Amino acid sequence: MYIVIEKKADVIVDGVRKEEWQEYYRPWVDVKSLYGKELYQALSAKLENVLNFETRYCKKIKNLNTKNYRIVWEDRYFNIIHVDYGIKINKRVTIKAKEVV
Repeated sequence: MYIVIEKKADVIVDGVRKEEWQEYYRPWVDVKSLYGKELYQALSAKLENVLNFETRYCKKIKNLNTKNYRIVWEDRYFNIIHVDYGIKINKRVTIKAKEVV
């Protein structure tokens, strides 16, 4: 399934600077819940509603950071917590994100 990765951008509206989210990239992903040790660590750190989005590596994914990007999936918004490139760089990437409630 697809997700939308949005990037925060500064836009000037009527002479006033405003931050706005704009579509950056639309990758195909596998959505995975946390389980086992990873789930218990997240719960102990009070990180509820966290999902892993696994996708293929590309240059646009390489530029992701936790401050300027977010994920939209099924009308739900997720702040990116961590981007894990794993051992096999340039193959698969796991984006860990927390739902904004």
